[in-house]
Amino acid sequence: MRIFGGDKVKSLMETFKIPEDQPIESGMVSKVIESAQAKVEGFNFDVRKHVLDYDEVMNKHRVVFYKKRREILERAKNNTLREYVLEILKKNGISEDQYNKKEKEVGSDLMRQIDKLVCLRVLDTFWVEHLENMEYLRDSVRLRAYGQQDPLVEYKNEGRRMFQRLLNDVETVIANSILKAEVTRQKPGQAQPIKVRNEKRVGRNDPCPCGKKNEAGKPIKYKKCHGR
Repeated sequence: MRIFGGDKVKSLMETFKIPEDQPIESGMVSKVIESAQAKVEGFNFDVRKHVLDYDEVMNKHRVVFYKKRREILERAKNNTLREYVLEILKKNGISEDQYNKKEKEVGSDLMRQIDKLVCLRVLDTFWVEHLENMEYLRDSVRLRAYGQQDPLVEYKNEGRRMFQRLLNDVETVIANSILKAEVTRQKPGQAQPIKVRNEKRVGRNDPCPCGKKNEAGKPIKYKKCHGR
């Protein structure tokens, strides 16, 4: 009532000198209250709809991600994961001979475990990071409304580009990590858990790996360069 017409009702109450404990039966006051109620309900509906619109964007990403994850699990179960991994390796300039050499070193059974473990671990790591980045994006696009841009449209466009980069980066990291996986043995035929040596991930506030510097000669942060 303070937001929607509260001053008007307050002045009426003071004019008619109505006691605070007396019921109000004025039709005009009732209409003001109903109008305020309708406006608040409309505002709350818009807020809920806006939240659903943002969630719908993330839901599309989630569907694609879990479809890819299920595909890896099904391929591992059906013994077709090797072909999937070879396709990724070839896309990233790694020959089948290099993969075969690695497989010969560790054995076929252990290589299948490496394929599955690396694929799932890389996917899950990137997905957690993507969720954090999308939350950060959602907060940042709100400011674009001041530039006459629709925050939701900006969120959809930026989010789509970020998700596409995620899918590309996932395959690159899988390709590099599979050949770097290490297995140490205590006894012949008994292997310890596989260790995957991942490249260090660059933090948002770390200097950009490209080495670019600003006008003052200081390294530019990753979030303001290639991490934008």
